[in-house]
Amino acid sequence: MDKGKGKEFIIDLNDEDFDYQYDSIVKTESDEEAILVSDKIFNDLTVEDVWNMEFSLVEEAEEFYNLFAKVTGFSVRKDDVKRDKNQNIVSHKAQLNAMRGVGMGTSQIMDYMVQQSGGYNNVGFTKKDLYNHVDADRRVHLRDGDAEGALAYLCGKSEMDPSFYYKYNVNEDNHLANLFWANSTSKLDYGCFGDVLAFDTTYRTNAYKKPLMRVLALILGSWRLFLDAMNNKKPLSVITDGDKAMRKAIKRIFPDSCHRLCAWHIQRNAFTNVHVKDFTNHFSKCMFMEGTVEEFECAWNDMLEMFNLHGHKWVTDIYAKRSRWVEAYLRGHFFATMKNTQRCESMNAYLNRFLKTHLKLFEFVKHFDRALSRIRHNEAKAKFETHHSSAVLTTKLYALEKYAGIVFTRQSFLKFRDEMKNAELFFPVSTENHGGYRVHTLTKFRSPDKIWKVCYGNSDRSMKCTCMMFESVGFPCPHMIVVMKIEHLEEIPETCIMKR
Repeated sequence: MDKGKGKEFIIDLNDEDFDYQYDSIVKTESDEEAILVSDKIFNDLTVEDVWNMEFSLVEEAEEFYNLFAKVTGFSVRKDDVKRDKNQNIVSHKAQLNAMRGVGMGTSQIMDYMVQQSGGYNNVGFTKKDLYNHVDADRRVHLRDGDAEGALAYLCGKSEMDPSFYYKYNVNEDNHLANLFWANSTSKLDYGCFGDVLAFDTTYRTNAYKKPLMRVLALILGSWRLFLDAMNNKKPLSVITDGDKAMRKAIKRIFPDSCHRLCAWHIQRNAFTNVHVKDFTNHFSKCMFMEGTVEEFECAWNDMLEMFNLHGHKWVTDIYAKRSRWVEAYLRGHFFATMKNTQRCESMNAYLNRFLKTHLKLFEFVKHFDRALSRIRHNEAKAKFETHHSSAVLTTKLYALEKYAGIVFTRQSFLKFRDEMKNAELFFPVSTENHGGYRVHTLTKFRSPDKIWKVCYGNSDRSMKCTCMMFESVGFPCPHMIVVMKIEHLEEIPETCIMKR
C-alpha cells in the first residue's frame, strides 16, 4: 500500500509480522482477540489512507480489505476488487465500505470522493451508484429479509431526497405489515393539485398478493400516514370504485370531502343486475343529465314506470346512493373532469409494464420507482413543450385563443379550444343590468326550451354560470366564452383561471 496524505503509512503485505497477525485473526476463536490484534495495524488508519491505497496485485487488495473487514464488519468479494480504466488496482466498493468503517456518513463519503477526484466523472461511479450500494448496507432488523431490502432501498432514497417520506409497521411476528412512501415531488404535486383523489385497489400486484392502492400523483398505503405525509391537507373530492371499506374510511377520515362513485362501475352493474332491454341507456341518461335535481327525480320515476321496476332490489339500492353518482347532485363539486376511475385504470395498464405478480417486495418497490421516474420524465417533456412552443390557433377569436395558449398548459388549452368551438352553438336572448353586474341569458341552437344564465361582474370581470361547469371541472364553460365575446374581452378573466 502507498502513502496517505500528510504522513507515510505503509503496510507490506509480504511482511512476516503482518502475515502472522493476519493468520492470528483467521485462526483465533475469540472475535474480541481478533479485533485487538488487528487494531495494532489499523489504529492510525485515516480516511485519506483508505482513499489513496494502491496495490500491485488484485490479490493483495482483496487480502487487505478482507483483513480490514474483520475490524469494520463489511464484506468483500473478489469482484469488488479490479483494475480501473488506468490499470490501477482499486476497489471502489471496498473503499466505500472501508470509509464507512472509519465512521464516515454517506454524504461525507460522496463529498470527500468527489473532492479528491476532481468531480463525479473521475470518481469511477456516480452518486446514484453510491446510494444504491449504501442501500444494501442499511438494513432494518426484521426477520423478513425481502422487507429489509425494500426498507433499505427507501432509506437510501430518503438520504438523497430530504423530503422523502416513508413509514411502516410490523405485526406481532415482527414481519412487515404495511408500508407507505411518497417522494418530495409527489408531496409537492399533492400540495398544488391534491383537490381530487381517485382510488383503485388492485390485488395480486406482487408475490404476497398485497394490494397497491394508487392515488393520482402519489402512492397511498395508509390513510393516517397519507395525511401525515401531506401536511394534513384533505382533498375536496374522492372517486372510488364502490368498495365498502373505502367508503367507511372516507366518511371517517375525510368527512367534508365529496365522495363520488365511479360512473363506469355503476353502468356495468346496471347492465349486470337489470336484464331489461334498453334499461342501461335510459339509466345512463338519468345519470348524466344536465338538469336540476327535480328534473332528475322526474326522469327517474318515468324510467321506473316505463320498465316496471318499482321494488327491484338493485334499482332501489342504487337510488339510495344517488347523491354519490347522479350528475345533478354532484354538479358544483370539483372533480377535475373525472367521473370515473379511468385514469387509475390507465395507470394500471401503464404499471403492468413494470410490475409482475411474481415480484418480491424489494423488486416491487424498485420497479415501481422506475415506473414513476418514467412518468416524471413524460411530465417534464410536456412542460418543456408548453413553455418552448406555440399553440396552433384555429378559431376566429384570435386574441382570446392566443391568450389561452399562454396561460394554460397545452393539454388544458386543447380542452378550452374545444369549448370555444362548442360556444358557437349558443347565443344570447336577453341581458339584464343590476348595478354592479349583468345577467346574460343564453339558449342553444335547436334547443330553444333550454336556457343558461351567466352573471358577469363589471368591476372584476368575474363570471358564474348556472351550469356550474367551472366549479366542477376547473375551466370556463362555452356559456362563459359567449359572454366573453359579448363583453369584448381579449383575455380570459383571472377569476376564470384556476391557480393550479
